[in-house]
Amino acid sequence: MKEVKAYLKNDLNHYLAQCNRHRSDLLADKVDHLTTLAKERTTEGIAYAENLTLATGKAIQACSDKSQTILTKVYLQKELNKQVMVEMGYGSTRYFELKHIALCEFAKNFEMYLKKYGIN
Repeated sequence: MKEVKAYLKNDLNHYLAQCNRHRSDLLADKVDHLTTLAKERTTEGIAYAENLTLATGKAIQACSDKSQTILTKVYLQKELNKQVMVEMGYGSTRYFELKHIALCEFAKNFEMYLKKYGIN
């Protein structure tokens, strides 16, 4: 799970910058409107970053409502865990259980979308 957290907290920023996207582009109501450049009009690195960030947004979108809320607020909107916990009305133990479930859901969905977009 550490790798998933590290990707969402740190590595995602690099890929978003590389393809000129923002975390808000990955929100559930916007991710379906993302476009990718034609391969002949871009570099391999930018195309990879576009597909990786699209897979990230789609993977979050495919999560259950509670998981989607946690992932969106913590990793896309950069809210603190404590703030999200209070907003959702959960105690610490239950919130972190739900966050773990959300990260597991994301990892499963992300793997599926990586395959779908041909990313190894």
